[in-house]
Amino acid sequence: MKLLQTAFILLLLIVAGCSADEPDTEPISLISIRVNGSTLSNNAEDIVVDASISMSFSAVLNPADFATQLSISSNAGNENFTIAYANSNSKATVDLTLEYSTTYTVSIGSGAIGGNSEQLESAISVTFTTGEDDIIRSMPPCTNPANCLESIQLEGTQGSGKFEFYSNYPIYEENAEWEDLTQAVIVVHGASHNPADYFSYLTNTLNAASLSENTVLIAPYFRNTAAANSTDFHWSSFAWRDGKLSSNANKISSFAALDEIIKQLADIENFPVLEQIVITGQSSGGRFTHIYAPSNASEGLYAAINFDYVVSESQYFYYPDGQRIDENTNQLYTPTSCNGYDFWPFGFDLIPDYLSTMTETTFNQRFASRSITYLLGNGTAADPTLNTNNCSATLLGSNRYQRGENMFRYMELVYPTNNHAKTVVNGVSHDGSAIYQSATFRALLVDLLN
Repeated sequence: MKLLQTAFILLLLIVAGCSADEPDTEPISLISIRVNGSTLSNNAEDIVVDASISMSFSAVLNPADFATQLSISSNAGNENFTIAYANSNSKATVDLTLEYSTTYTVSIGSGAIGGNSEQLESAISVTFTTGEDDIIRSMPPCTNPANCLESIQLEGTQGSGKFEFYSNYPIYEENAEWEDLTQAVIVVHGASHNPADYFSYLTNTLNAASLSENTVLIAPYFRNTAAANSTDFHWSSFAWRDGKLSSNANKISSFAALDEIIKQLADIENFPVLEQIVITGQSSGGRFTHIYAPSNASEGLYAAINFDYVVSESQYFYYPDGQRIDENTNQLYTPTSCNGYDFWPFGFDLIPDYLSTMTETTFNQRFASRSITYLLGNGTAADPTLNTNNCSATLLGSNRYQRGENMFRYMELVYPTNNHAKTVVNGVSHDGSAIYQSATFRALLVDLLN
């Protein structure tokens, strides 16, 4: 008997020792849950009935276990659905048919769902309610650029082509009557052609300012020819930033492409309460914004919408006449030794086709009267992209920051009743991320939108 007791104790010690050597299994985490690409928050309302719910996890799922732990229910009972897996089974997408004006609950139990039997730290439950009819009146904003890229067909001079843009709301959704979207921000990328980055920068800023729920954010993509296919509108070199025609056969001005986006935002059937549009661009996008501001006809077409333009860290500026600012005296002078220094976009000579019906007088009147803010970073870090070789550029100022200061000074002297303003982001050099996510820009944006 004593021998049996000893053996039993040894067996318990061996089992305990083996258990102690086994590593603890890390819990699996739900990284995100989205409906039709937008974040699904608890108690969300007006969800569309043709819903696709995607869930991303921190580890690989076991499909059989996950299907057992997942349930979707309403007041009518449990719903039927199908599950598709992606990203090596770490992402599950659920498709189901919903009813109008119905509350649903998506639940994931605390049992094993991971490929290595991982469990959630605790069960998850998210409740949402569908809209009362097939009209979309609101939805959570899309925040991940990977899910927010849209495209439209635009008419060029000889046919149509595809134009892409990032948007936090589906602005071309036919069944939408956006009840909360009172304003829009359009951000134009720079020479790196990286609209997704700028979409992210402004998404962060809108979130920090609690503006995402009532602000349309759009980041147009002016494709470089090298990154385009036969169906895309695209521009060679820097033609896009000056409003020039695209390089493909079905040509369109980059300004006209943005006009079409604004035309959709101004459609009162889809956007009945939208009353403010802010257009901004960084670096080359700032150059685009500076000359688009007086060039576009959109502002005059939609009297119910207020327009503002924010020119961020551009090194190039339009001057209404041949005068420039002498940095030594801070006064006006007329250069004499730089041929072509007032060619477009530095002046009104050799203008693009988009402006063929506009006079210089009208253009300059618009330029002075439209609401333009110069967003300047006064940091002193090296600026390898600064143009210091072309006299048309160097006449504008000794560095990027000073060129903005000189432009503002010119407007003070030549157009003392102008509608231009200046905001300086202290300590920031040529950096779109730092500029657009700064507290200074956030305060400016809040001021413009409120």
